Amino acid sequence: MADRKLVQGLNEGDEAALGTLYDEYGERLYDYALSMTGDEKTAADIVHDTFIDASRRAPRMRDHLHLSSWLYGSARRRCIRRGRPRHLYWDRDAEFSDTPFLERADAGDVSGWPPSAELHRLLRAALDALDPVDQEAVLMAFRHDLRPARLGAALGMSGRRAAARVREGGAAMEAALAAEAVRAARSCADFSAPVPEPDDEAAEETRPAAIAVLAARTPPAKRPPGAETPEGEDRRDAVDGPETADGASGAAREGARRGPLSAALWRTFHRRGDAGADEAADPAVAEHVEGCPACRARGRVRAAPLLRRAPAPVLPAALRHRVMHTATDPELAGYRADIAARGGPLTPEGLPSQPDVPSPFTRRWLFTGGGMAGALVAAVVAALLMGPGIGGGTLSWPPFLNQPTIKHDGGHGGGSKEHGGHRSGAPDGPGGPSGVPGGPSGAPVQPQTDEKSPSPPVTSAPPTPTPTTPKPPARPGVLVVNPGTVEMYGTKTAQVSLSAKNGPVTWTAMTSNGELVLSQMQGGVAKGGTAHVTVTLRTALIGLPGQGTLTFTDSEGAAHQVTVKWGASLL
Repeated sequence: MADRKLVQGLNEGDEAALGTLYDEYGERLYDYALSMTGDEKTAADIVHDTFIDASRRAPRMRDHLHLSSWLYGSARRRCIRRGRPRHLYWDRDAEFSDTPFLERADAGDVSGWPPSAELHRLLRAALDALDPVDQEAVLMAFRHDLRPARLGAALGMSGRRAAARVREGGAAMEAALAAEAVRAARSCADFSAPVPEPDDEAAEETRPAAIAVLAARTPPAKRPPGAETPEGEDRRDAVDGPETADGASGAAREGARRGPLSAALWRTFHRRGDAGADEAADPAVAEHVEGCPACRARGRVRAAPLLRRAPAPVLPAALRHRVMHTATDPELAGYRADIAARGGPLTPEGLPSQPDVPSPFTRRWLFTGGGMAGALVAAVVAALLMGPGIGGGTLSWPPFLNQPTIKHDGGHGGGSKEHGGHRSGAPDGPGGPSGVPGGPSGAPVQPQTDEKSPSPPVTSAPPTPTPTTPKPPARPGVLVVNPGTVEMYGTKTAQVSLSAKNGPVTWTAMTSNGELVLSQMQGGVAKGGTAHVTVTLRTALIGLPGQGTLTFTDSEGAAHQVTVKWGASLL
């Protein structure tokens, strides 16, 4: 059944869909969990919890074609939470299979492979060259046949990164297999004795004696370049003499040492890397490999077929019944919810999040926090470099007024007093021009009044009601200031309300320091009216916490204070 239909069946609560899902992926997940944990009971518990969790949360993923990625990702999270192993687990006593673990996987050419004991050693040597994460990647790619997109979804990375891991891990395994084959070939060649001819006089010598003779063989004597090689002596030893007259004996020696079997040995052991070139060029090893079936069999082993044919565990027969019972029993609803909760959160794509891979939100916050920290450090450095210039008048913007400028309106009251004092002396003189004492201030005013009204009675009539005009206004009211305390945390502006009670009031304002700026420094409020004054906090690049006072004084001289508190600010 296709993965899309299986997910649809799980979403509808179909028991048959869960059974089909277990039959399709049960053996694979058990093999993977056992390779990661090395314990059969733990692997069975992980497989059980994975299917129970999938029956509840797998339909939430956006792409239903990633069902295999969801299952492997859920099982992987549970395996890693129990501890990541350094080496993958394999049953050393089990035999390698002639068919791959998955039937649809590439079978490859496995003819002439060495026995299982030798394959176990090669597999361990190949996996030891990889990190644990790379071992998981090649295990899922080669043995469980996960394509890069699905493998990346299971590992919590992009498909491109997953493909690069598989490619690098496969190359490292091939190089490790080649190095192990060369080492085994040299070891086999050292402990192998040449087979003598039947009529040879040394047929009765034992193998250790032959090895001792080969080890004790001295290099051939030096001879002139044109001298002939005596019969019976190996011609390969003849080229090991001193340099020839033309100085090209090094290249000749190198080519002669490789011999006719070196090319075949190179293709056998070093088609997967350049390691061990000097060992492969050894003519003794090359000659031994040509005649040793075991060494030739080691050279045919490849990494991907080796993983596919590794011993497969036997799935417990009772595990299917246990999964179906837990998923369908109504009394185990709480147990199912607990299993799903232990499965951890899901990614935005609906896949299980991996504990060793940071989420996109975590990476985003790390980048944002790093940027904010860098900006803060840059601001602190700029503040230290600029020094006392910060906070001066040249950096003030907008250009608010720091000191209040109080202007007194003359109004009718001031004018009446001035004119009243002036006109009060008018009745003392009998005449208009002669009644006013001579003075520099009164000289220009008096002639104008005489030209307009020459008769003294007309000019003296208005001054009589003038002194009585300031007396009728009601008594000044009471200034009420709210609130008594202003807190500016996270903002740089606030408002203070001024109201007049029992009559009109006039007021003036002052601030305790230059960081507090008012929109108005003076004004008036009618009876029952309200006025609003805006308080602005002006700081430098980096503002420190502080406190200030606003003082509002009414016309009677009563002072009303408002406490302003603010916190630290940036820019």
